[in-house]
Amino acid sequence: MKLITAEIAWKNDSPFSLTHQDIYFNPDQGLKESNYVFFQSNELDKKNSPNILTTIGETGFGTGLNFLTTTHNWLRINPNKKLVFISSENHPLTKRDLAQALSLSAPNLTLTKELIAQYPANNPGYHTLNFCNDRIKLLLMFGDAAESYSRLNAKVDAWYLDGFAPSKNPDMWSPELFREIARLSKLGTTFSTFTAAGIVKRGLRDVGFDVRKQKGFGRKREMLVGTFVENTTPTPIEKPWFELPASKKPKEVTIIGGGLSGCSTARALAERGVKVTLIEQENQLATGGSGNPQGALYAKLPVKQTTQGELHLSGFLYSVNMLKRLDPEESFWSQCGVMQLATSDKELSRQNNLIEQETYPQQLVSLKNATELSEIAGTTVNFDGLFFPSAGWVSPRALCDHFVDHPNISVVQQQVEELSFAEGHWQLATQSGEILSSSHVVICNAEMANQFNQTDHLPLKTIRGQVSITQAKPANNQLNSVVCGDGYISPAQNQQYCFGATYDLQGKERNVTQDDHESNLEKLGKVLPDIHADLASEFNDLQGRTAFRCSTPDYMPIVGPAPVQDQFIETFAQLRKDRKWHFENAKAEHHPNLYVNTGHGSKGLITCPISAELLVSMICDEPLPLPKDVIDAINPARFIIKKLIKQTI
Repeated sequence: MKLITAEIAWKNDSPFSLTHQDIYFNPDQGLKESNYVFFQSNELDKKNSPNILTTIGETGFGTGLNFLTTTHNWLRINPNKKLVFISSENHPLTKRDLAQALSLSAPNLTLTKELIAQYPANNPGYHTLNFCNDRIKLLLMFGDAAESYSRLNAKVDAWYLDGFAPSKNPDMWSPELFREIARLSKLGTTFSTFTAAGIVKRGLRDVGFDVRKQKGFGRKREMLVGTFVENTTPTPIEKPWFELPASKKPKEVTIIGGGLSGCSTARALAERGVKVTLIEQENQLATGGSGNPQGALYAKLPVKQTTQGELHLSGFLYSVNMLKRLDPEESFWSQCGVMQLATSDKELSRQNNLIEQETYPQQLVSLKNATELSEIAGTTVNFDGLFFPSAGWVSPRALCDHFVDHPNISVVQQQVEELSFAEGHWQLATQSGEILSSSHVVICNAEMANQFNQTDHLPLKTIRGQVSITQAKPANNQLNSVVCGDGYISPAQNQQYCFGATYDLQGKERNVTQDDHESNLEKLGKVLPDIHADLASEFNDLQGRTAFRCSTPDYMPIVGPAPVQDQFIETFAQLRKDRKWHFENAKAEHHPNLYVNTGHGSKGLITCPISAELLVSMICDEPLPLPKDVIDAINPARFIIKKLIKQTI
């Protein structure tokens, strides 16, 4: 889906929508109007909820004025409470227009500068932005409001029904949107909107809201407010096998595995105040697939959007924003850009098609010829290709060390051999004979995640890879950006080049081999002849590292609650006969408080952080940061369901 950027004009220094022929906000009293119509009219300044988390849903993000007004008030009134603000926008402003609008309307609000800094490229889908040490989260959904909310898993406490007036933007104020608003509401959820239009009043009443009129702002005579009292249009569950178990925020969680998956999950929990015990069997973190000196941080984009492509792009953008917050000095990563070279005619055709479709904004990716790429790289590049200016490289082990540097995280060196559940707690039997106990467990130990009885059905596989490492001499050609062809090489870190990597589906050899060094050099010579000439002369001095990536049959990670396989087979057995069978009152059974986060393959830098955020949101009963169809595609139960449909189980 191509996203159409907002077409605006500037009238009296305020943005005006040319598409809808309407203003974005009151040019004279925009802040006061936002505060009255939305924050005060939802009584967010008065609510004394015992819940530590409040969720606001909005239609029409526009310039972000409502978000900024609300968070400015929230941080002052609720110093110890967390806010999740969810908003949709079908025609996003460019970052330049957003910055100009806010410089005039909200220059001094608490998060104005941070919002402008984190505001994403205009790419369709979900964008999660974090502020104030994760106390404020903004889930920004670019796309049609009804469609965006139809993919959301959340429970909303208050609705801001904004956007252009129904007479100017009738497509947004639809029955489909009102049904989604009802689905995502709970008894007592409030709403407010600037309009008193009959289509809005009737639409909300039809789906279960008690609707009232009150005095509008300024010279506006009336506006609507109300409360959700009854779900009159319950939504049927199409795929009950993917329904998630109820959960509430725990006090403590144990994580098995100290790679990118485990460490990012630990950090996401710790930042929510949860005490974490991270168990790693080796004497240091990130010794497996997460242990290479450098890894490329970018997403290989499909020409036409796929579920996998959406996960990778959402994860890439999330990781980049996260790294900017965690390490603004770029001590263990670099936003130096990534080149994805077209080393074959087929790949060049694919890249040309990708750019011609205009699915992705130019600030995310552009096509450049070999001469342009050579100038960017600082050395001769043999092929045309895509350039990702916001991408780069990361040191995975350093990132893992940074993740666990938190007072709520304790790292324990142990090897867990068995899991059992009794009296509300998991018992973890270790190789040393010690028994550890925890109410919640997350399994993140890569290909060993299926060693336990509860998860032995997970179809994990390993893919061997070897990187080559050598000193970068001062006289060498200096590489300025990451280059990906059939392999990859990053700019030197600590005067060392790291390049490779082999991709061996059958390989079991754990030692570094000369054959793989030769393979890595051959791939390097194909794309960077001058760099290759310098490094080939040092062949006998090459060092290296082997590791085994953990992958899955569909090359998607496994993230979510651990299903009880026997119960799934029994409950959903009818799928063997009819894959479209409608189940009534069927419940998916899961092992209590047991979760899995594994199978990230070579994409861990872009999938582990967003998967950790997703998993921890499940555990802590928060709005989920990815669309439901993407969440379903990485659900651990998917392999059981596929086998039932194929009659192989």
